[in-house]
Amino acid sequence: MRRLPLAVLVALVAACGSSGSSPGAGDGGTTGGDDAGSSGDDAATPPAPPPTCTPPAQPVDVSHPTTVVGSGTPASCTEQALVAAVAAGGVVTFDCGPAPATIVVTSEVPVTRDTTIDGGKLVTLSGGKSTRILHIKSAWNVPTPRLTVQNLTFTDGYTTDVTNTTSTTEGGAAIFQDGGTLTVIDCTFAHNQCASTGQDVSGGAINGQGVGDLVVVGSVFSDNSGSNGGAIGTQGENVTVVNSTFANNRATGSGGNPRHGGDGGAMSYDGANVSWTMCGDGFSQNHANAQGGAIFRVAYHDEPVTIDRCTFDGNSVDPAMGNAGGLYLEYATITMTATTISRGAAHFGGGIWIGHDAIAKLTNDTIADNTATMGGGVWFADGVTGTLLNVTVAGNAGNGMAGGGTGVVLQNTLVAGNTRGSLEGEVSCDHTHGGAGANMEYPGDPSSPCTASVAVADPALGPLQGNGGPTETMVPAAGSPAIGKGSGCPSTDQRGHARPGACTLGAVEPP
Repeated sequence: MRRLPLAVLVALVAACGSSGSSPGAGDGGTTGGDDAGSSGDDAATPPAPPPTCTPPAQPVDVSHPTTVVGSGTPASCTEQALVAAVAAGGVVTFDCGPAPATIVVTSEVPVTRDTTIDGGKLVTLSGGKSTRILHIKSAWNVPTPRLTVQNLTFTDGYTTDVTNTTSTTEGGAAIFQDGGTLTVIDCTFAHNQCASTGQDVSGGAINGQGVGDLVVVGSVFSDNSGSNGGAIGTQGENVTVVNSTFANNRATGSGGNPRHGGDGGAMSYDGANVSWTMCGDGFSQNHANAQGGAIFRVAYHDEPVTIDRCTFDGNSVDPAMGNAGGLYLEYATITMTATTISRGAAHFGGGIWIGHDAIAKLTNDTIADNTATMGGGVWFADGVTGTLLNVTVAGNAGNGMAGGGTGVVLQNTLVAGNTRGSLEGEVSCDHTHGGAGANMEYPGDPSSPCTASVAVADPALGPLQGNGGPTETMVPAAGSPAIGKGSGCPSTDQRGHARPGACTLGAVEPP
């Protein structure tokens, strides 16, 4: 992963007494094959969210399989039959009888040809807590073979700890995409565990490397763990994740990068000149020991990170030293729409950390009920530019927004009902940002208004809850002073409801 100077990490302590200072980034596998670093094997696997976004890939037609594993009984579905079928490539299906069946592998299954594996929602592939399950064997600069897995469950994949802390080869306990291209549709990944420590090893369930793409649709990742990217870790490829759930995954390393990992409780992403797209995804109760309780991305040249209609709820990092309870995004171009970041917890940046020189374009988003010592809702590091258009930042402990400056422009934005952190005297914003049109804060900080001309009034926001649409929101009450004060408004609000020309400030219109 991209390495930042160790001195930047050490600056965490020094930054505590300096308003708007920027503690730095880090990057982030567990000995023993059980559930170290995860929330335990007893946690129920959550369902995939209702399909919100158009899938970028459709299931492969498997009506005419190349190979059928099994002959109608569980006993006929053997590891040997699976290995032979995958070696032949083409379309692989199963006939293990009418009941769910599990195939335990004793060594990783190599994939060397274009292959589709369809489990018919009855088949589980297990690593038996002793081995990786699938390994796409290719090369970094080769986008083939192409593997599609669909309607399968992957559980108890395992890779050992590494002595070389810059190694990436012990990532991906369920699937290691070592080159090639991987598409995942309607699959479940639970209790997979890659190496627990190492600055570059990542992907408790999936690790993707190379010029190929990784596409994930309608899938669930729960209780997976690894040094970085408790569920997914990638290096150097374009990544698209749609309509998927990430719950209770863990980044188990420590100290970030260049140390021993611990970044991206659910996902970590490294690579230049590549894009990361998420739509309709839910991230809840994921944890990282260092940075990014849900996701971690340090880009190189303002590469795009696109997040649409997603929920990040209840994610966390180490409360004493960790940054970004929900999202850590640095040197990236961030386009975030109709997304809620809530109930996260961190030392700095309880909800989202928008890191050095990032370009932030946030529209119709809610950042609420997060907790930190400073930057409860948002932390802006040095050099951040962009616009927060119709964003609600409310109910955060540790103030609403910390850091940043006039390069961050607020338009039609509400910063309300936040409370002071242990390191800040300000409630709403500790720096004055650029302003366009009307904005509102409550209560006001005369020594540090959110914009030079911000209105100070109580917008009478309701609680964070389901109010229609795919994400939770906070709706202003009838008669709120925020109603009808906006200009240059998006055509719809966070819920997808139409906005009038003079819209309500914040993410949603009243009933």
